[in-house]
Amino acid sequence: MKTEEIQKPCEPLEYMRHGADPTGAYADNLAVSGEWRVYAGEMEIPVYSVPVTHGGPHSFCQILTEQENTALCVTMRCLREVRSARIHTLKGDIPFQIQGNEIRGKVTGRGYLTVEINDKIYAPLTVLIRPPLKDEKYGERNVGPCCGKYSEAQETEQRVRIYKAGIHEVESVELKDNETLYLEPGAVLRAVQPAPDEAPETEEDWAGIPNYADFIRADNRKNIKIIGYGIIDLSGLSWHARRTLRLTGCGNVVLDGPVLIGAAHWTTALFRCENVEVRNLVILGYRQNSDGIDIVNCRNVHVDNCYIRTGDDAICVKSMEAPPVCGGEKILVENCTVWDDKVRGIGIAGESKSDIRDVVFRDCLVLHGLADWAYELGALCITLCDSGTVSDILFENIRILQESACAINCMLYRDRWSTDTEAGHIRGIRFRNIRMPENSPIRIWGYDEEHEVENIRLEQIDNGGEPLWIDRNSYVKNISVSGNETLDKESLERTG
Repeated sequence: MKTEEIQKPCEPLEYMRHGADPTGAYADNLAVSGEWRVYAGEMEIPVYSVPVTHGGPHSFCQILTEQENTALCVTMRCLREVRSARIHTLKGDIPFQIQGNEIRGKVTGRGYLTVEINDKIYAPLTVLIRPPLKDEKYGERNVGPCCGKYSEAQETEQRVRIYKAGIHEVESVELKDNETLYLEPGAVLRAVQPAPDEAPETEEDWAGIPNYADFIRADNRKNIKIIGYGIIDLSGLSWHARRTLRLTGCGNVVLDGPVLIGAAHWTTALFRCENVEVRNLVILGYRQNSDGIDIVNCRNVHVDNCYIRTGDDAICVKSMEAPPVCGGEKILVENCTVWDDKVRGIGIAGESKSDIRDVVFRDCLVLHGLADWAYELGALCITLCDSGTVSDILFENIRILQESACAINCMLYRDRWSTDTEAGHIRGIRFRNIRMPENSPIRIWGYDEEHEVENIRLEQIDNGGEPLWIDRNSYVKNISVSGNETLDKESLERTG
């Protein structure tokens, strides 16, 4: 897709206003960046911008590599004065040179570079270094002009629906068994408002708004894939009209590569799914309830190498259905970068009606956590408002660069989202090799004597050499700390 196919350049102040609107729909939110130009070697790479909740716009571009470990010289030219800069990656900041308003660095392998200038987080740039897809390159098929329709492979075992480079306005897409949705690099799949004769699936949700069939969806399907480095844009939809991508009761699923922007509701929602591989997703959302990845009552899920900045939770495991439905188990989240503008970074949070166990979050980066409006927020969270039990959870090898609430938060509570009559339980949680900002609190709160937080292990927590500041109430048992001094904050018991 050429930049001229996007209608206009980004107006930074206008896009800051869009990002500050928690519910507004803006059909032209994908625009040519007015802040950045990027070059891979001598080749200019198209750069686009979208609104985000704080500051913005957030610019991004994609560099497609031919091999996994390709070495690249990247030049990032800012259209404003550059006095200083930082380039964040999952493995740490990378060296670079500043010449005038150009920032030059060398990168090897897949990943994400987030560039911030002049000691500010406003108007950042993220460079997406994209490896070859593991799946077949469906764009090489001879599909003729049938963009958005089944290819000639539709009669074979794996049917392929292809969107080629360019802008495609679509109401919604429903996937069937053995079907692949492939977004060619340069494709933009843009959601349009529901047609006047489309009946809503929910007449009125908690916000008093109708909900329609989700934009890309599948129910009780097997062997489906949504892959490719195109863009899925829901910026023009009314708030809560459709979730971006929702799979319910599906098995053997691959989600690999798309950039999802402007979600009107949850962005990537998995309900009662098994055997799911989620990799290389990029999510940039600004609206309230634009959760990044929600893994709900699922088993055997692997999330790898995703970049997520949203106006709600970034990556969250939930159990919204009661037993005997599986609450959640055998879930691995790794090599992900998150920027939490409004709620939580990564963890298990909110609705928790059935038990969740055997979940690992590792080798992740929390760039910024900017929300501080409630007790149950933070970078690494297990915060439950229903009666399920969460146990056998590991957070390890995680860096937190900024957090306005708690770096670590284990908390039982009840609020407007609670539907059970009882609180839950948190048991057997391990935090190992966590690097967090100085003076960031760790909150550990049980609910009452029958609903406690138990057996929390804090191992090698690096907060700049300062003692750990642990805020705990009376309903906590067996906190184990190794490799750190501790400073317990006197806390009031919280029973409601």
